[in-house]
Amino acid sequence: MATLTPAILRQAAEWHVLFSAGEASDGDRAAWQQWRAANPLHEQAWQQLASLTDRLQPLPAGLGRQLLQQRQGRRRTLRQCVLLLGCLGAGWQGWLRLQHSVVPQSFHAAAGRRQRVTLADGSQLVLRAGARVQVSYDQQRRLIRLLEGEVAITTASDPHTPYRPLQVETRHGQVTALGTRFTVALAADRTRVAVQQHAVRLQPWSGAAGLILQAGEHGELGEEAQRLPLAPDAATPDWVSGRIVVVNARLGDVVRQLAPHYPGALLCDQQAAALPVSGAFSEDNPQASLQAITATLPVKIVRRGPLWTLLTLR
Repeated sequence: MATLTPAILRQAAEWHVLFSAGEASDGDRAAWQQWRAANPLHEQAWQQLASLTDRLQPLPAGLGRQLLQQRQGRRRTLRQCVLLLGCLGAGWQGWLRLQHSVVPQSFHAAAGRRQRVTLADGSQLVLRAGARVQVSYDQQRRLIRLLEGEVAITTASDPHTPYRPLQVETRHGQVTALGTRFTVALAADRTRVAVQQHAVRLQPWSGAAGLILQAGEHGELGEEAQRLPLAPDAATPDWVSGRIVVVNARLGDVVRQLAPHYPGALLCDQQAAALPVSGAFSEDNPQASLQAITATLPVKIVRRGPLWTLLTLR
């Protein structure tokens, strides 16, 4: 999970000092805009500093404004800016810690079970079996951190004033809901996003350009944000209702989806895994799904104890 670092905070302070001193050129302004757009953390740091310096007006004898407006070199002015932030109480770092001090709620869907969660604002989450999230709402945003697995999200209107965006973060980047229903799935090297209603914005942590996905589209976050060429069905994903619906899929892929819902290990050997399969299978009743598979395909079930099951050719 990416967080504000001292380096990013210092960059934001340096930009603020440059503009406050009246030394910014047109080139500086263009570079500043590029810096803000390069990484959502840059924009977050800038907005938080701007919000903090709005509080300078009540200081005695215009101390804050005088310090920021002195034109005695950027290095000295930056030191004064840091001292000024210290005058506001615990300083900028302490203020940021306070802003992020909300204790997150953790939700975990156990193996073999989906979990439905209603959040404080009425937004709905469905965690796929094995998924794990942390949820924290503060004054700036509604944040869902996806730590494992896949989650389906239906957003609700935020009753808070001012409005707080709903965002999902993974190790690869940030997904911002634009009034929507969507799914986010975390893998080792990428995050997959599918949109069922309205739109979302994808922004990778690498600083590469983001993109907006519309309903019926899906994409991924890695080093870059990409729109994938094959659009999924715009309807709610079948796993949310506990179904796996496939047409000419590999048996190995179906078994992989059933496995988290099955007691113990559920495996498929290489030859059986390559068989094509079509049909609707229940994640909630994987035993019945296996029986349907063996009734329609030339495979058999081999069990070695209660916690090891293998599908192999007859």
